Amino acid sequence: MSPVGRPRADPRSSTADPQEEILQAAAELFASEGYTATSTRAIAQAVGLRQASLFHYYPRKEAILAELLDRTLRPTLEMSRRLEQAGLGPEATLWVLAERDVGNLCAGPHNLGALQLLPEARGEQFAWFWRRRQRLSSFYRRAIRAGVEAELFPAGTGATAPDLVFGLVESVITAKAVVRADPTTPQQIADAALRMVGVPQQRLERARARAVRFIEHDLEADSGAEPSVPGGRLQVPLSVQATEA
Repeated sequence: MSPVGRPRADPRSSTADPQEEILQAAAELFASEGYTATSTRAIAQAVGLRQASLFHYYPRKEAILAELLDRTLRPTLEMSRRLEQAGLGPEATLWVLAERDVGNLCAGPHNLGALQLLPEARGEQFAWFWRRRQRLSSFYRRAIRAGVEAELFPAGTGATAPDLVFGLVESVITAKAVVRADPTTPQQIADAALRMVGVPQQRLERARARAVRFIEHDLEADSGAEPSVPGGRLQVPLSVQATEA
């Protein structure tokens, strides 16, 4: 449950969710000014809150960055859990994973993925983020390994393709804004991921069709679900904690 609201410095400034406004303002300031150079006072002023009111929602600046970093992973890790039960096969599974991952990284008005490039994000207090990112990378690796074992991907694919595919997906972090804003970017990269592991065009098209149907059904099923609690932490399933090959 969100904290009970606190008064704004300018009560007329907005009727939006203060927590979400804090996150959006902080994302913009972290990207433009840097994490260390951005004070909680500056974030509060950008939202129209008193600094004390900001601390009511986020007691430390670190907690704001933690939530923003978590948003770059949480939806895709949740999707990986659903994919495990879907039985789509390695090709469609990899396509969905890449498409949803890119879509999440490109979502919203700010490039949240770029926050992981901040030197402060490498601090020990954010070690949980890198562990979680490794779990996501491991799920890519498992999907590709399954394709190799099913003889759908070339036998040598398992050695290098997981890192290449994961790198391809995360390339949108440093891509130009116009690329991230293109609504076709997630599907283009998902297609490229399958080509990278050696899937021929005809099978790629069939896998894409299965994947799109799964995504559409998943979105319909999720439309009636309760929204995630802001700042909530994903409980990562054991199944995506696979060790590397």
